[in-house]
Amino acid sequence: LNMPAKEPFGAQPPIELLRQWMDTSGWYDRKTMEFRNLIDLNFIAAMGPPGAGRPYLTGRYQRHYNLIYVTPFETESLSRIFTTIMQWFLGRFPGAVGGVGQNVVKATIDLYDAMAAEMRPTPAKSHYTFNLRDISKVMGGIGLCAKQSLQTADDLMKCWAHEVHRVFCDRLVLKEDHEWFSEKIKVLMKENFKKDFKSLVKGNCFVWCDFVDPKAAYYQEVTDQEKLVGVVQECLNEYNTMAKRGMDLVLFLAAAEHVCRIVRVLKTPLGNCLLVGVGGSGRKSLAALGTFQAQQDPFTIELTKVYGMTEWHDDMKRLLISVGGKGKEVAFILADTQIASENFLEETSGLLNNGEIPNLFNAEDKTQISELCTQKANAAGRHGPAEVFAFFVETCMKNLHIILALSPIGESFRRRVRMFPSLVNCCTIDWFHEWPREALQSVANYFLKSMDMGEKTLAGVVEVCVAMQSSVFQLAARYEREAGRHYYVTPTSYLELINAFKDLLNYKRTEVSTYKSRYDIGLDKIISTEKMVGEMQVELEELKPFLKKTAAETADLMVVIDGKQKEAAQTEAVVSKDEAEASKMAEEAKKMKEDAERDLAKAMPALAAAVEALNQLKKGDIVEVKAMKTPPSGVVLVSKALCWCFDVAPKKVAAPDGRGKVDDYWEPAKKSVWGDPRLLERLLDYDKDNIPESTMAKLAPLENDPEFEPDAIKKGSVAACGICKWVRAMIVYDQVAKMVGPKKALLAQAESTLNIAMTSLAEKKAMLKEVQDNVAKLMADLDAAKQKSEDLKKQYDVCGKRLITAEKLISGLGGEKTRWTASSDKLGEQYNNVTGDVLISSGIVAYLGTFLAKYRESSVSSWIDLMRSNQVPSSATFQLRVVIGEEVTIRQWVIDKLPNDQLSIDNALILSRSRRWPLMIDPQVQANKWIKNSNGDKLKVLRLSMGSYARVLEIAISNGDPVLMENVPETLDPLLEPLLQKAVFKAGSVSMIRLGDSTVEYHKDFQFYLTTKLPNPHYSPEICVQVTLLNFMVTPDGLQDQMLGILVAKEEPEVEKKRQNLVVESAQSKAQLKEIEDRILYLLSVSTGNILDDEELITTLANSKVTSVKIEERVKEQEKTAQLVQQTRENYVPVAVRSSAMFFVIADLCKVEPTYQYSLEWFVEIYLLAIKTAERPERNLARRLQALQDRFIQLAFQKVCDSLFEKHKLMYSLLLTFKSMEVDSEVDVEEKALLFVGGTTGATIKPRPVAQWLTDASWARISELADLKGEVWQGFSDRFIEDIDLWRRVFDSDDPINERWPRSLQDKMTPLQKSLVLLAVRTDQTIKGLQEIIFKKLGKEFLEPPSFNLDVVYSDSTSTMPLIFVLSSGADPMAELIKLAVKFDMNERKVAVSLGQGQGPKAEAAIREGKEQGLWVILQNCHLAVSWMSKLEAIVEELDPEKVASDFRLWLSAMPSKEFPVSVLQNGMKMTVEPPKGLKSNLLRAYAGLDEEWFNESCAQNKGCQHAFRKMLFGLFFFHGLIQERCNFGPLGWNIPYQFSEPDRQICADQLRIFLQDQDPVVPYKALQYTASEANYGGRVTDADDRITISTIITDFYCADIHKEDYKFSPSGIYYAPKFTDREGYMEYIRSLPINQDPEVFGLHSNANLTCAINEVMAMLQTANTMQGSGGSGEGGKSQEEVLAEMSAKYLSDIQPPFDIEAAAARYPVDYHESLNTVLNQEMLRFNKLVVRVRSSLADVGKAVKGLVVMDANLDEVATGILRNTRPPFWMKVSFPSLKPLSSYVADLVARLTFFSSWEANGHPPTYWISGFFFTQSFLTGVLQNFARKFQLAIDTLGWQYHVLKKSFADQETFTKPETGCYVYGLFIEGARWCDDQGCIAESDPKVLFSEIPYMHWDPVERHKDPTDMNRVYASALYKTSERKGVLATTGHSSNRVMTLLIAISENHTEKHWRKRGVACLCALDT
Repeated sequence: LNMPAKEPFGAQPPIELLRQWMDTSGWYDRKTMEFRNLIDLNFIAAMGPPGAGRPYLTGRYQRHYNLIYVTPFETESLSRIFTTIMQWFLGRFPGAVGGVGQNVVKATIDLYDAMAAEMRPTPAKSHYTFNLRDISKVMGGIGLCAKQSLQTADDLMKCWAHEVHRVFCDRLVLKEDHEWFSEKIKVLMKENFKKDFKSLVKGNCFVWCDFVDPKAAYYQEVTDQEKLVGVVQECLNEYNTMAKRGMDLVLFLAAAEHVCRIVRVLKTPLGNCLLVGVGGSGRKSLAALGTFQAQQDPFTIELTKVYGMTEWHDDMKRLLISVGGKGKEVAFILADTQIASENFLEETSGLLNNGEIPNLFNAEDKTQISELCTQKANAAGRHGPAEVFAFFVETCMKNLHIILALSPIGESFRRRVRMFPSLVNCCTIDWFHEWPREALQSVANYFLKSMDMGEKTLAGVVEVCVAMQSSVFQLAARYEREAGRHYYVTPTSYLELINAFKDLLNYKRTEVSTYKSRYDIGLDKIISTEKMVGEMQVELEELKPFLKKTAAETADLMVVIDGKQKEAAQTEAVVSKDEAEASKMAEEAKKMKEDAERDLAKAMPALAAAVEALNQLKKGDIVEVKAMKTPPSGVVLVSKALCWCFDVAPKKVAAPDGRGKVDDYWEPAKKSVWGDPRLLERLLDYDKDNIPESTMAKLAPLENDPEFEPDAIKKGSVAACGICKWVRAMIVYDQVAKMVGPKKALLAQAESTLNIAMTSLAEKKAMLKEVQDNVAKLMADLDAAKQKSEDLKKQYDVCGKRLITAEKLISGLGGEKTRWTASSDKLGEQYNNVTGDVLISSGIVAYLGTFLAKYRESSVSSWIDLMRSNQVPSSATFQLRVVIGEEVTIRQWVIDKLPNDQLSIDNALILSRSRRWPLMIDPQVQANKWIKNSNGDKLKVLRLSMGSYARVLEIAISNGDPVLMENVPETLDPLLEPLLQKAVFKAGSVSMIRLGDSTVEYHKDFQFYLTTKLPNPHYSPEICVQVTLLNFMVTPDGLQDQMLGILVAKEEPEVEKKRQNLVVESAQSKAQLKEIEDRILYLLSVSTGNILDDEELITTLANSKVTSVKIEERVKEQEKTAQLVQQTRENYVPVAVRSSAMFFVIADLCKVEPTYQYSLEWFVEIYLLAIKTAERPERNLARRLQALQDRFIQLAFQKVCDSLFEKHKLMYSLLLTFKSMEVDSEVDVEEKALLFVGGTTGATIKPRPVAQWLTDASWARISELADLKGEVWQGFSDRFIEDIDLWRRVFDSDDPINERWPRSLQDKMTPLQKSLVLLAVRTDQTIKGLQEIIFKKLGKEFLEPPSFNLDVVYSDSTSTMPLIFVLSSGADPMAELIKLAVKFDMNERKVAVSLGQGQGPKAEAAIREGKEQGLWVILQNCHLAVSWMSKLEAIVEELDPEKVASDFRLWLSAMPSKEFPVSVLQNGMKMTVEPPKGLKSNLLRAYAGLDEEWFNESCAQNKGCQHAFRKMLFGLFFFHGLIQERCNFGPLGWNIPYQFSEPDRQICADQLRIFLQDQDPVVPYKALQYTASEANYGGRVTDADDRITISTIITDFYCADIHKEDYKFSPSGIYYAPKFTDREGYMEYIRSLPINQDPEVFGLHSNANLTCAINEVMAMLQTANTMQGSGGSGEGGKSQEEVLAEMSAKYLSDIQPPFDIEAAAARYPVDYHESLNTVLNQEMLRFNKLVVRVRSSLADVGKAVKGLVVMDANLDEVATGILRNTRPPFWMKVSFPSLKPLSSYVADLVARLTFFSSWEANGHPPTYWISGFFFTQSFLTGVLQNFARKFQLAIDTLGWQYHVLKKSFADQETFTKPETGCYVYGLFIEGARWCDDQGCIAESDPKVLFSEIPYMHWDPVERHKDPTDMNRVYASALYKTSERKGVLATTGHSSNRVMTLLIAISENHTEKHWRKRGVACLCALDT
């Protein structure tokens, strides 16, 4: 009930909601606003005892309950309960086993009591909380045993020992705790079982499980450790075969033990597991494996970009319905990386406690649950919806096992344990420690045993791997301590080391052996060639006689062949003639045949069409025609044609006119033609080649008869139409046949003649062939003879050539022989050392990518020593590029813009060799450029802020395109996790990967790069193990190289061009040589047979010789050119060195303010601008170089100053100065370091000399100066003591830097040394010393930052460059911006959006419109829209100059915020909006911003008015600067620091002009004073005393005296209103003013500058020091826990217990005549409230350190306060106001308690410590009340008379109470002092800030009778603290201001004087 956290005002909202029902019996319905009464409700609540982390319940709620305190169970009760349970369980076991059941219970309870007493939950071990569930878990573990498990009592004892280890020991963190536990177990074993633990348990491994032996599957002890590991390995193998994505795990004994622990919990009823370990320690993998082994279904959530509470609830519904409704046993695995919202963990806590999540299921879900569970619930005797749902919840608890995997890193684990106690109470904790040494060794052995290396080397490598892992742990701690950077080393890093070693070693061995083999083969070939030369010379001599004999035989054979060839030629001539004639005849016959076929071809289409038409006819068509009674004329005509064709005679019939007979063909046709069933066959078979001429004569006219057209006839009959076509085809065919016939006859005759000729020709050819065959045989013999002769000759020639080739080969490779021999020997040595070298390389790849160069070097050095000590062969020196780099590739990287420094090259090598994707820390976008140049157009560039990035990424993965993810934040999208883990799985033969909801095909060529612009990101261990972190921050060497290249390219373009060409040519030359050598070696290695016959090899060798000669000549030329280029470049090196050094100063500014972000591109632009604008003396390089350096540093100062707050500009100048001095070797590093740490390092100091003016802090600094090296510091502290009086003069001087120092020291010291002395002696004057350092090195302009000019900034901007106003509190740049908009005619074309909740879409719409229309878009207060910043970043990054209107500008304003996107800051132009620092700068800015026309025309009607205007305008501007600068003096200037702005000044200036113009010649001073001090500036002033102050100050400037020429603004006379002049004249006067103004100009005492100056210089030095980086912290000293325990106990003993209020009330009852009785009682009540809180929290802190209570948020505050000596906010909520550090605060509290204790014990005191009251006003009211009642006066008519008593009054031994009023003491005055002699306030003593006021007599008086002369008193406010501001309390009084004191002043001063001095009285100081 008391778990809900309290809100800031102390209420607990859930409790208040419950209390509402308790008080009103209901709640309001928020929808209908009706009140709902709930009846018949009873509440039963439970809570832990309040205190120590659990708040007290409010009494208004608690009163509604009857309280029952549940006392803890006594040991006897616990024993009774668990003994009963244990005896029941052991009843089925052998009697000996059951007999020790009671001992088991007693031993468990004893152990539980010991753990609860000794292992307390400290802040570092917040999970050390124990409860009765832990005893139950032990019994539950024993309950897993079967009868076979416990055969003897010893078995039960061992099982008990195992279970208590699991429940209690597995959660322990420290080695000491484990040792304590082991000893405790031994003692308990001895006491309760009379057994020795060692005799029972042998070995270190102590594991029980039920799966190690499949034949005996019961819970038993594992005796064979190797078998256990083997079984778990088999389980892993089986898991990998079944799971979609397997796990590549290395299982060793410790991992197997964790699996057994997880399985044990999963098999225990209601078992849940909390696995605690860093990411990469194997928590999730082993949880998955344990779940698989326990045969339960795993369940986990998959995060996507939009995964929220809705998706979580959907997953939880699915999970609970599965386990509760369907009865599945499920293990829910939830890792901390999946906890996107703490609500996930809160609801998981509910599952652990109750098995349900409240309000998860809606009505529909409950219906489904009811359907699933009703039957089972009824069977269990549960009926009704409520009981069924309860059954469902019980089933959920029974079947659901939750495995939480959390990381102990950071505060989140402790916070979660505190917020959700069920994480500890309901879970068995398994703490994943660092892998033990044995595990690391076994993993290394497992992986490396297959590697080819000797046993001794293997053992050494394993030891080195283990040592590397440990060393990097220490390195990471050192890195965090010194550089403030975080990196985490995990077991995954170790696996990466081993796998990288394996891969690299195999690769390197192969590479080295291949190269060595090639060299060796080449050498062998050279040696064998030298031997072959002699053998070939002998062979040549033997071949000569054989060549002569063969030549003679060949000549004889040639004669015979010649005769036979002539005979064959004659026969061939005859045959050729006959063949020609036959060919001619064949050609003629062929032509005749073609002619005939061509004619026939004309008739064939018609004939084919006719045949086709006939084929389409059917019998029915014929019958149809035959059946016609009166056929159409067309049919009759076709019938007549058929009769002609078939020679059918017509029938004579009477003519139609009756005049004779005519032929009728229809009737005969019907019978003989249409009636013939074979008509179609007759037509198709018709003899078309022999148609009678008579028939053709009849048919021919039909061809041209229109009635015989097929189309015409078709109308009458289809059959007739087809036959018509046939007849027409016959007509055409006959015509062609008559023409072709004769041609066919001639063709037949020609073919006959041809056959006769061909027969004769064949006979002659046979004769010819016989002759030719004879000749061919002779020719073959000749060819054989020639071939033999040729072969011999060829053999002779080959021998000769081989001799020449051999000589070439020997001469060509002769030079290589020596080099190859050396290379082969070197490679042999390298092969021997490759193991150690590769191991170091692997260590760098696995671990060192994130570390800076010096850390890498120290690690590599220590690893080389490790190699030697472990006898692992390695080289004496190591360079990563030598071992795993290729120079050709590296040169190409450099050409692709990789920075040319060792760190960057090493990073690139790590990237190329690592198995993980790289995440590059790249604030200056160097790696980004290199990746883009290296990958070209294929690279896809994405950002997490892009909405569509997931889709683009999926496509790139599928296509194998490289992807660059830019600007990643510290947390990565969960969508990327599978990709980072390379969680690729096979779907068939295809590789796939899952991204969010999508499954994507994975291409083997895909590459993924991530970069971040964050300069110091803090990535979690989970991310560290998933990626290879690479630190690509700019290095001095790399930047110098870039700067030098840019400078030479601009100054000596030809030289730089030569150098760039030289780099490329040199790279090409070396690549060419390498390629040629590789080619020769390859050809030599693959050459078979005689090497001298390999033409390609010989040609390549010859070409290589020529190429080598050319390259050597080229290299000589290049070397000469390189020397010339280098000489030229050397001239410019000093400029590059200095310029690059300045970049690191600028880049480190982000450590000061998050908005101080500057990109390398911006820096290069400044550099280029300096080169362009620097002076160019003629032919004077030295002057040009100096001009370049001066101009660059000047520009760097000016441009950066625009974006710096005023308080940081001097620090920036100082840092630039020191960096310049470092470059010139002019600075002593120790002196600079001592200055930056504030002059003290905590070293031992000598005793302080007796000198009141010399503080302890000053003496500590002086002592440390004597420890510095250098002549001036030798014996400095001793000489200081000797000259201490002379140093007092320096101390008292107003200008100590120009005062003469003892022994003329300042003449012997450098400005830095003088600053150190000033820091020690006069800290407030150190700023002047620092300014002298800057002035002497860089010049005066670096002490006067340039005035901000918005016009210049705008003119330098572009449409894609955001302009960012960095605001200070209260600043508003809109007025300046509107003025600029008017000037550039953009006032009507601007859109302003003030960002806040819901304004993002408006801003986006405005930007879209602005880009298109060229508007100015102004987004104000960007820091208020944190969630929208990522969108802004995306918008700015997508601004394209080609798509954005040229007039478009994006103006942003924001307070400094870490959430503001770094890329926007780097790409934008930043401008700080705040008042300039110093009166001089303020005045300059005011006049620089004046409109010239407005200034000249104002009050120009006459000279008098214009003169008055300009005088008073200067006064106004001076007033503006003065009231702003008063803020620097803290409460002396203003009680509340107001942000007076430039619009205030501008309004006053306009009003001044109007008043003077309208009322000329009268000047209305009163009206002007009122409008300025009360209306314009006064409108901001909220404090009443400040209003009086500002009204007082304005009278110095708006007054008649200002027109007088001798009128000065301050006593020094430096400041006044100049004579009438133009604007430039005023600015000239302002420039002549001093940079540092003294306090006198503000009306303040010179002391006022002390605190201000000291705070300023210390803040500046501290800030500068943070930019230098830490040099490490010393070890030793007390731990935080020891300090807390000691100090809390001390403070607790100092502070007395609360007052006895009842006794005090009885002694000091309410009394009409003594009101102070009531005051005392009320004060004691107030102090009691504070004391109770202070004492209880101190006691609880002491207990929390010991682990007796849990450390909550309030105790955290108290502990932090104790450690830092600051007041805890938890106390201050109920405390009196105080600004003291904690130690002083406690002393002050003790003093106050003592005062009131004395008052209570001894009665009302005669004098009152006015500062000791909690509520001082009540005391004053009480005194007035006593006076009013005594004299019967109205209290509201009374006032006070204040009498300051003589100091001697305090010397009395006893005091007597005054008749009226009271004596008070304990007050202080600031800004003045009390002069005892004159009885008034006077000027403060030098260097004394606060003075004590003597005793005072405050005497009540009637106001109208008050004799005080108001002209002779100063009305001083009285405050409780020096802060001088407070809030209105519930009493109606200020929480800080007490009253107004009237203090006497002298006649020499006025109240105005002290008002400007800022004088006030205080109740307490700050120390």
